Amino acid sequence: MLLPEEFNRNWDVNKNGPLLKFPYDDLIAVPFSEDFKQFLSIGGLPETPPPYLDFTSSQTSFKPITSIFDMSEAFQKYWLLGSTGSGDPVCIVKSNERIVYLDNGNEYKEVFINSSINQFAECILLFSEMIDKAIHINGEDAFIDNDIPEDVIEWLKEELKRVDSNCTREGSFWGTEIENLYE
Repeated sequence: MLLPEEFNRNWDVNKNGPLLKFPYDDLIAVPFSEDFKQFLSIGGLPETPPPYLDFTSSQTSFKPITSIFDMSEAFQKYWLLGSTGSGDPVCIVKSNERIVYLDNGNEYKEVFINSSINQFAECILLFSEMIDKAIHINGEDAFIDNDIPEDVIEWLKEELKRVDSNCTREGSFWGTEIENLYE
């Protein structure tokens, strides 16, 4: 399991942008595990990591999604972390601390991302590393042009599975990202 300190060491803020860290005192009252609180306060989340994620909004509004958006009580179990490039809310599920997004184009259906915040952070690191590998092989625009070598995609897929065996299954966030790389 990736520790928050390791995430800090491995995230290149000069190349990939700053990390948003949450003051621990602001997290004391939230209904999540100590490990989760430590990760957000020590490790943090990147502001805008690949693939087109955005966590800048969570800095000021880490609370249940129903207190931010006009959504039914059924959504109280979701706490907002950020959003996908399509504007889908990225959330943590209160009961089990899974990371999911709510597909706003499909009645906010829950879509699995990762089993924990630690695994999510490690998968973000791996995706960034995949981009670096593709750029090294195919030039500066490799990711933008979707010119990713198949062996690099396979490497990413296997590494993501190693981190969280469920995260690449069909219909999941990372599974869809892998499919998109093959197009």
